[in-house]
Amino acid sequence: MIHNLIRPTLALVGILGAIFAPPWVPLICMGLLAFRYPAWEVLFIGLLVDFLWLPAFAHGAPLFTIAGFILAWGLEPLRKEFLFS
Repeated sequence: MIHNLIRPTLALVGILGAIFAPPWVPLICMGLLAFRYPAWEVLFIGLLVDFLWLPAFAHGAPLFTIAGFILAWGLEPLRKEFLFS
């Protein structure tokens, strides 16, 4: 029962954290989601943070989107081999 609530709760906290919380809150949620699940929510949270907080015409890199790609695909072999699936 509790296992069915962890993923949506982390995704909701990450999305709300992207809007209302400091940047480390969605980053922690992204990491926890990526370690436990093959979660595409990680990419959505990363895009949301970058779209909300990246200046419109600045030449900054979309760090949270890049981190989302690294977490979603970079941790896939580790999750399959050592962690939960």
